[in-house]
This record gives sequence, C-alpha cells and structure tokens, in this order.
Amino acid sequence: MKHYLLTGVMVFCLLQFNQANNQFVGENVDVTHYEIHINDIDFTDKSFTAVTIVTLDVVNTVSELALELKSLTVSSITSDVAVIDDFSQSGDILTIRFVSALQGGTTASFTIAYSGNPFNESWGGFHWSGEYAYNLGVGFDSKPHNLGKTWFPCVDNFTDKATYELFITVPDTKTAICGGLLVETINNGNGTSTWNWNVGQEIPTYLISVAIGEYQLWQETYNGINGTIPVNVYARPNQINKIPGSFVHIKEIAAFLEDHFGAYPFNRIGYVSTVLGCMEHIDNIAFSNSLITGNTDGESYIAHELSHAWFGNLVTCSTAYDMWLNEGFGTFCSYYYLKELYGEEDYREGMSSLIDDVLKSCHISEGFIPLNDIPLDLTYGTTAYDKGATVVHTLFNYLGEEKFCEAIRFYLDKYAYSTASSEDLRDAITESTGIDMNDFFDTWVFTAGNPHYVVDSFSTVPNGSQYDVHIYMKQKHRGANHTGNSVVYELAFMDEDWNIFTDTICWDGTTGYSVKTFDFVPVAVFGDYYNKSADARSEKNYVITEPETLNYILANFKAEVEEVTDSVFLRVEHHWVGPDAMDPPVFALTLSPDRYWTVYRRDIGEAKINGVFQYAKNAVYDDNLIHSQNDSVVLLYRAKTSEQWHSIPYSCQSVWNFGIIRVENLMSGDYTLAAYDKNLLGMNELIKYNNSYIFPNPATDLVTMQWSNVSNGMIDILDQTGKTVMSTPYNNRDAVTLYVGDFPAGIYCLNRYNKEGKLIDSNKIVIK
Repeated sequence: MKHYLLTGVMVFCLLQFNQANNQFVGENVDVTHYEIHINDIDFTDKSFTAVTIVTLDVVNTVSELALELKSLTVSSITSDVAVIDDFSQSGDILTIRFVSALQGGTTASFTIAYSGNPFNESWGGFHWSGEYAYNLGVGFDSKPHNLGKTWFPCVDNFTDKATYELFITVPDTKTAICGGLLVETINNGNGTSTWNWNVGQEIPTYLISVAIGEYQLWQETYNGINGTIPVNVYARPNQINKIPGSFVHIKEIAAFLEDHFGAYPFNRIGYVSTVLGCMEHIDNIAFSNSLITGNTDGESYIAHELSHAWFGNLVTCSTAYDMWLNEGFGTFCSYYYLKELYGEEDYREGMSSLIDDVLKSCHISEGFIPLNDIPLDLTYGTTAYDKGATVVHTLFNYLGEEKFCEAIRFYLDKYAYSTASSEDLRDAITESTGIDMNDFFDTWVFTAGNPHYVVDSFSTVPNGSQYDVHIYMKQKHRGANHTGNSVVYELAFMDEDWNIFTDTICWDGTTGYSVKTFDFVPVAVFGDYYNKSADARSEKNYVITEPETLNYILANFKAEVEEVTDSVFLRVEHHWVGPDAMDPPVFALTLSPDRYWTVYRRDIGEAKINGVFQYAKNAVYDDNLIHSQNDSVVLLYRAKTSEQWHSIPYSCQSVWNFGIIRVENLMSGDYTLAAYDKNLLGMNELIKYNNSYIFPNPATDLVTMQWSNVSNGMIDILDQTGKTVMSTPYNNRDAVTLYVGDFPAGIYCLNRYNKEGKLIDSNKIVIK
C-alpha cells in the first residue's frame, strides 16, 4: 500500500480493548473459505444486506466461536454441523455459542446473515462516493489495522488465510469488481446482475476486495513466466482514455518483477480506480483517481502496488510490527524498476534522495525505532515504508544483485501463501546464500537508527610497480548504542585524473583495517561514493568549471566559487553523527553531538572557493547543541583526523539560535560546530583581562576570548619577540575560539582591535 497521508491515533484504551479481544478471535480454529454475498446495496442510505458462509476446521475442541464484524448487525446464524445455542455482538466481536462443543478435527460452516451501514474511517474500511462504493482493507486509525471485518464476518488478522468466492448483486448499470477471476455474470431478470468472482489462493482478509460503480474495462494480456496473464484496469468513463498513457509500461514492470522475484503468483494483474488509494488488494488494486493522468506521473505507485503481489500478498508480514516486510520492499521496488525502464542513474538518484529524506526527518516524526518493532500507531509510517526501502537497498548491495534476487526468491518460495517475520527473512537469506545474516540484521533491522562508516585515514606504500593502500575505518551508530560486525562497505579510490575505482572492505567492530593494491597512487579515498548503503551520511560531488554558487541545502552548506581557471572536483559530506571528541576536552566547550562536514577539493589550475556553513536551532540540525542564549557557536576545523580540532579565520552573521559562518579559501578537511556555555563558565570561573575574558589561561590547545558586545575587528597573537604568529578577523561576534596547540610553549600576547584598527585589549596568555 502506498498512501498520501497518515491519520490520527485512536485512544489508548480502545487499542487495548481491541488487542484483548483479538486474543481469542479465531482461537482453536482455522478458517479455510469465505463465501460472501452482498445484496440490496443502497447508495443513498449507504447500506447493504449480506450473507457470508464461513467454513473452518476446528483445531482443538471449542464450545463457542468468536469472529469479528464491525458496525453491521447480524440477524441470523445457521450451521451445517454445529447446533447453535445463541449468538451475541459486543463491539467488533461476534460470539457464537454451541449447544455441544465442536470436537477437534471437525469441519463446519456457518451461514451468517447481516446488514447495516458499513464502517469507514478517514482512509480504510467500506467507502461510498456518490454512485460508487469500494473497500480498503486496512485503516491507519484503527488498531489493529485490518478492516476485512467492515463488510464480512471473519478472523481479521495477517496469519489466518483462506480462499474466497464472492457474489455481488448490483443494478445492471453497474459493475462489481473483486479479487480473483470472474466466474460469471448472472442477469437476474429484475434489473440487477450478480457478479461471481473466485480467489483460489489462500489470502488474509485485508486483501480481498470489492469495488462497485459505472466502470469501463481497459484490458491487455501479458505473457508471463507461467503463461498468459490478463491485465485489467477498471476506470470511470471519463478516465478510460487516460489509462493507456498511465499504464503504458505495466507489462514491462510486470516482466521486471517476475524476472527478479519469480512468477506472478495470482490470477490477473488488476487495478480499479477509487477516490482513495492506493491499496494492494489481490488482483484488484485500488488505485487513486488522481494518479490517472494520461502520463506516467503515477507510475511508481503502479510498480509499488504490483510488487505487493510478492511482498505482502504472497508472503505476508506475520504481525503489523514487521510491516517493513510488506511496505519497505514495496517502496524499494517503486525505485528498483527504474533501473530497467530508465537506467541505473535514475534508480541511484531516486534512492539517494530517499536515503537523505530518511536521515533528515524520519526520526523527528517517529523517533529512532527498530524496523522489526514498529509501534501500531506508526505501522504505515515513514520508518516502515521509506527507511524499510533504504535497508532493502542496502541489503541488495550487501549481497550483490544476483545473490539478493536468488535469496529473495528462495524466501518467497519458502513462505508462499503464508506469513513471515524479520527473523524468517534473515534465516532464509542465510540458508540461500550461506552467508550468516545475523550481524547485518542486528545492525540494520533489529537496532534503531543507522550505522555511520568513515575512512579515518589512509596511506600509500610502493609495492614493486604497484602501490599498497592501507585504509583505516571507523564506525559509529546514530540513534542507538550499537557496534556492528560483518560490515561490508564499498570504498572509492580516486586517481589524479579524478577517475573512480571501487573495492569493498570488510571488518568487525569499531575500527577496521585493510590493504588494497592498485596500479596508481590514490589522491583520495571516499566511503560509499555511489550511495549503496543507507549509512548516516549524505554527500554531493561537484565538478566546477565556472564561477557559481553551489547550494547544498540538506547539508546547510554553500560553496561560493568566485574564480576558476580550469576545473575543481569538490566533494561535500554531511555526517549525521557527532565528530570525534577533543582529547583532552576543553572546559565549557561542547562539540556538536549530531553532525559535522567533510570537504575534499582537488584543483586543476587555480580557483577561489569560499565555504558557507549554516547553523540553526531546530529539530533537524542543532537542537542538541544550542540550548539557550548562553551558548555561543563557533566553527572548528582539522585538516586530518590526527589533528586536534582548532579555530580558523571566518566571518559570522548570527543571532544566538541561527548563524551563517563564511570561510574564505575553503580547504579540504573536517569542519564542525561547537558551542561554549557562558552560563557554565560563570563570572567567578573567568579571569577578566581589560575589557574581555580569556579562558583557559594557561592553555594547551584552545583558548577563547569573550567580550561584552557583538562587534567587528581583528585579533592578533604575538610571541615574545613581538612577531605575529596568528591573525584572524572577527565579524559580528562577541567571542572567538583559537587553536594554539601547535605553538611552542611560552608566553604570548593576545591583542584585539576594533574595525578601525584601534587596540581594545592586550592580554598575556600562557601556552603549555
């Protein structure tokens, strides 16, 4: 299912009530078949009468039977085997009591007559739209989400699967479309017709469907792996001419899915236009009217819903907590098919954008939650759909396409027409590939958040006519305290002509090491250049040949290219984890706990490029760094990981919770935000020199100068001979933090000048 909006959450007590009742619905029985008769449909009153025959096997002796039926009233129940004492309805539960218990091993049928106005919520349930009516098998508000119960009595969960036959009686002017194959249309001779459909595969209740209205049929045939498959699209008369353009690639999409995941497992490829959508009902996908445009704007939805034939319909997640097995794979397929129709680059760009969206905002709306344990109020949310898709993408690249597809086909065959959990998928892939998938699933599925991998450093050593590249890796984890093992990660090695060569590195634990041999000396080593892993980093690569401003909005970064004589390769990485800590830490100074940047540039000719770094106190970026007006933000830099973080010259336009920091002549290296807490320092912690505070003094690596008013000017540090060893501007600031760790021990003079060049402060500092 792919939807447009998520609706509100029902109250907690109702959730608990439904969960408690569902503990005994269908207990000790296995429903094998539903025969559903819908009659006397009244579009004005929005009601119908119906009869459903429920056939089941008794697993263990039962004295009563509990089924679910929502908002409809039962008038009678009869049985071919059981002697019924009485029945009652309480909330959504229909309880049938027997005079004598039904023994285990018995097969029994119950004919249940009922009527009324069927339930719907903002999305799911049985809906009316003028002279059209249709069901959507799940709801976002209802807990549990299954809503087969809104139009027939049933065991309404993911695991109890049955076959179906449907008889829908409608006026002769209308069509009734259901899942399965059309057996016949019976003219009743009274202005009505009965449409008889049959689904021979066992499916859960949420996947059976009905849509009623004045529909026209567009049909094709698709030559599938196991033979000819009908392609049916039912649309309103005013839309029928748009169907060929919207569904122009339906057969190519079907062929792609079959080639990768096995033969189409149901009866026909079917869609029906509805006001609300989309929903992956078997053979009869509810497809939103708004997506039928005559062009391919809605094609990703077509692919997403069709892929559910395998992911969700053939193999269904065993509980709502594992919904990513349905929706994560479905969303992945809505990008994966792009490789076949439009090329590798379209798939890569689409998935990279999705990864960025997940990293930026998924945790804000839903928190950091494991894929296999999604709360019921978030079942159909971003984690299940989008993060799930990025994890499938990562799995796809972890195994390689051939092994991935083989393993997924094995999984689908093993659990065909049944249900599966995340653990079942893990074990099936392990069994298929011979690769132990426990570590991968521990990191990506069973742990919240995302791992973060980075090239800590590398060195090159000649080896005959070749070169050994020694690579040192680090990993962190965003959103959880976790260290993964069995990491498989692709690295990109760039030569001096900017050509990219890839190889993978494997390691366990926090740090990793490997040696790769090449015929050239790499000028740079990048992690995951082609975004094959959904780790906690976003990046962009630029080839610059003329002056321009490059605005990397996601990273809160701009590159202002003022001059370029030839060309520049520029890579900007935005890491969604905090940088390495300062060692030793600096009192009252806190590095960003959530993000930092890595910049790499390689010039041919000469270029002048300025870097602009932005900070903002909001949920996406710097909420955990900036807490109040007592926090003053600074930018720190290091050229390589072996260096200590230190200050560099920059200008800043800022208020306490937002700022733009401009660095002239952007250099390769890491950049991070930091904040010092004025309140934590306190006046009694500081020594005031003239018009400013200097701390710490003595200093070992960083020294901060703070004054009372925001101003502009220049700060110089002079050694004991009077030589200026550092000079840095300050613009619109009331403090500057400077790195002095490379200075020889001794006494230095720290002078501050205003914008007119007048000396304001002159202070002695001791560097140890």
